Amino acid sequence: MLTLAFWLLLVAALGGLTMATLDGATRPLRLGHGAIAGLGLLALLVGALMAPGTLVWTAFGLLAVGFGAGAVLFGVVWRESAPPRLLIIGHGLINALGVVLLGVAVFS
Repeated sequence: MLTLAFWLLLVAALGGLTMATLDGATRPLRLGHGAIAGLGLLALLVGALMAPGTLVWTAFGLLAVGFGAGAVLFGVVWRESAPPRLLIIGHGLINALGVVLLGVAVFS
């Protein structure tokens, strides 16, 4: 389950990186990014409950904060306009760190 979570979250991260480089990502792209990230986070939660570990739970905490920030900030606050670049970068860095930690936990 942790491996599935890693790959889903990696795809979501690559989608997020793609959106960050585009000017004006489309609504379906934003929703797909959030949906894949949500599925990855759910898979990570199930995997963390099945095979707990400090690194797995740390990755989950970072990704949950990043997912929540993305959902609230980009889904509610800046629904119709582009958010500040600094928030996009912060959201991406938090989630990237979580994905890297999860990768270390899964593949080492």
